Amino acid sequence: MAASKFRVEVRGDVAVLVQEGSPLFEETTKSLAAVIGTALQIGSKKIIVDARLSDLANYYNFVVRHAELIPLMGFDSTFRSAIVGLPAQVYVMDFIVSVGQNRGWNVRRFFDMEEALQWLAND
Repeated sequence: MAASKFRVEVRGDVAVLVQEGSPLFEETTKSLAAVIGTALQIGSKKIIVDARLSDLANYYNFVVRHAELIPLMGFDSTFRSAIVGLPAQVYVMDFIVSVGQNRGWNVRRFFDMEEALQWLAND
């Protein structure tokens, strides 16, 4: 399995995590810390995870553990977050959304980046 790459971009008041490849748990943890940290640095509570170039097959194993870890990184229920992916990734994206919503987080999934940005723009 190839390791992944990630980068964090800022689009207005939204921190965007762009992931590529097959992320390992440690890489995903670092990337989530980076996007949460960036959002806090820009004074925002809006995050997008762009997973369209990622292989999310292992995410089922990561999601619950990351849900336990990200509050330690500064993430809380005042954040709004979106995951953008491909239709082929819908089941894992829905699992991510369900885990987040069960913790009281405002999270949605999208197949279109512009729709995600528009949803986050509507406070």
